[in-house]
Amino acid sequence: MRASAKLSGRIWATGLLAIALAAACPTLAQAQPDIAISVTLELLPGVDVTAPAGKSGAPGDTIYYLFTLQNTGGLATSYRLSLTSPAGWSVVLPQHSNKRVEVLQPGQSEIVPVAVTIGANAPIGSQGDTTLTATADVKPRPSDSDTVTTTVVAGPELPKMVTAPPAQSGPPRATITYQFQLKNVGVTTADFQVSVSSSPAWKTSMPLHSKGKAGPLAPGQVEIVPVAVQIPKAAAIGATCKTTLTAVCLVRPRTTGKDSVTTTVVAPSALAVNLAPEASGDPAVSRWRVAISYEGAPRKLRLVGQSLRGWQVTVNGQASVELAVPAAESATELMVELRAPGRVRGEDCLIVSAQDGDEVVGRSAAVVIFE
Repeated sequence: MRASAKLSGRIWATGLLAIALAAACPTLAQAQPDIAISVTLELLPGVDVTAPAGKSGAPGDTIYYLFTLQNTGGLATSYRLSLTSPAGWSVVLPQHSNKRVEVLQPGQSEIVPVAVTIGANAPIGSQGDTTLTATADVKPRPSDSDTVTTTVVAGPELPKMVTAPPAQSGPPRATITYQFQLKNVGVTTADFQVSVSSSPAWKTSMPLHSKGKAGPLAPGQVEIVPVAVQIPKAAAIGATCKTTLTAVCLVRPRTTGKDSVTTTVVAPSALAVNLAPEASGDPAVSRWRVAISYEGAPRKLRLVGQSLRGWQVTVNGQASVELAVPAAESATELMVELRAPGRVRGEDCLIVSAQDGDEVVGRSAAVVIFE
């Protein structure tokens, strides 16, 4: 991100000042009135684009990335989007095909999914940069950009013992739940020792594995290890924390696996939609728990889910759910399911939106991997 491009709510002041030269003319100084200063304050728009961590894929693979766009200024504004990518690669904005983000209030953010298709002739081991740029529509039209790097690999990678879920964001004091996957990549049944750490040292826990034990797992079997990350009250907007789950296979020869996920601090808003993955016994179904937190006057909302690949999404078993959100601070939880057709493998992007009529007042998204 270009620091010079971030007009993060700066207030510019211009002053008109009349000062008598009293030292040069004492007689005039006695008649000089009080100094008068007039100040005009001007609020400006702002923009901050944040890219997710890079991934890898084989030539021809399509990978989904979730960028975050935040209005860091003092004025509400809409934004124009643009993308750059390597020659021979394809990049699209599946959720923003008109290359626009509608009006965001100061401090409000929006998730911008980007689908990157690696060029069919991309050399193995090469890398490709995809850059998203957002420009405000309100003068002086500040812009910002950030880049994610995709690495080209030769087909499926070796199985990983620990796989981290997609990154999430939240306001200060929020608790984000991640579901790591622990897989026995060995040839015999094994128990595992698991531990979690974070940098900086935010409060983390493993609610279902408080004793640091997992398994026994048969070869190829997967166990979900939920990890809760608590964002500190004093965390600065834009700060990040890297949370790592480490697993040690307790069957000799002992092997170690680890993976990390990044949490980003965003400005608090009146309504927030958060996604937390849930275990599913069906490999063709991805289950997610949706938490809606809200402060304000009572209102009626409609919660809907969308698959960027057009697959079936249900909310509590229905196409959408009507909610009556109360006035006091509250959290309403629902279950969203994304179903892949048949035994399809690959990635999809799940988007869950809270709507007031035709207006989207809250949204969250996650990349879903079917193996």
